[in-house]
Amino acid sequence: MGACLRCSDGSSVNIAKIEGSPAYKQLMRTTALLDDRAFTRCTLHDYALDHGTPATQATLGLQSFRDFLPPWLGGDDGCIPSLIQMLKALKTASESYFQSTLLSAEVVVPFPASGTFFDALRSASSSLSIEMPMSEQPPAGIVVARALGLGRECLDEPRKAEEEQLILTIDYSRAALTALLVYEECNIFEYRRMLHNISLGTDSMSNGHKDSRQSLLRALRTITNLPLWSGNGAGLTQINEIILTGESAGDQQLEDVLREVQREQTGTLVTSAKERRTKIDPVFAASESVARDCLDRLNSS
Repeated sequence: MGACLRCSDGSSVNIAKIEGSPAYKQLMRTTALLDDRAFTRCTLHDYALDHGTPATQATLGLQSFRDFLPPWLGGDDGCIPSLIQMLKALKTASESYFQSTLLSAEVVVPFPASGTFFDALRSASSSLSIEMPMSEQPPAGIVVARALGLGRECLDEPRKAEEEQLILTIDYSRAALTALLVYEECNIFEYRRMLHNISLGTDSMSNGHKDSRQSLLRALRTITNLPLWSGNGAGLTQINEIILTGESAGDQQLEDVLREVQREQTGTLVTSAKERRTKIDPVFAASESVARDCLDRLNSS
């Protein structure tokens, strides 16, 4: 997890990226972290399976969130303190850098997270005297897309087909591959497809798995399969932008597979967060973008 601060003069400071403990990493693989609404609001393909079934839990190596709740909440005495440890480490790094007390923070994760997760996060933050002003944040890909200014203003009625666009966001790390196919119209962003797979993280892919490239190719082909029908009855036939974030955003195998998918598409798959003129570091893209979003909200209030 990384920490970034957005200053009032518009500059950003990437403060720290901290490796999670084994307990924290295991916590991030639990079934209840995924928002149930994600499985009703978007089209799911390939590895983005019904996470509640025992078969899928076995396939993805997931566990129940109950394993990490304290006994008085109906769980075992497990790993919920790992959230506190992670936030405490980031709080300490931030306060050390600025020589000031950190009072509030926002947290964003790559996948659509459940209310249970955000409740646990707020509880952990409160124990460290940190306020979380927002009840919950959208997935990181949407936050980054907004920060990069990819939204389009709609000035005319009726709306035109060219005012709709598709954005593919990919967060790639050692732990997982998370991809969202985001539909944007009139500066409103909604994910229409989601893929979150812990077996496609670079750690798993580098462990001698013979079919790793084919698995990655199949997953990205599926989530980018077009056309995608919009709410206006139009079939969207191209992806306008790609956003790559995460510590493994520059992975060569991912880039090769994306190029192959690009050749199969009639549209243009564009660029990554690192290559855009805004120069957002993929490792800190999510934290920098949510910090920018928070400052914009403060300035507009």
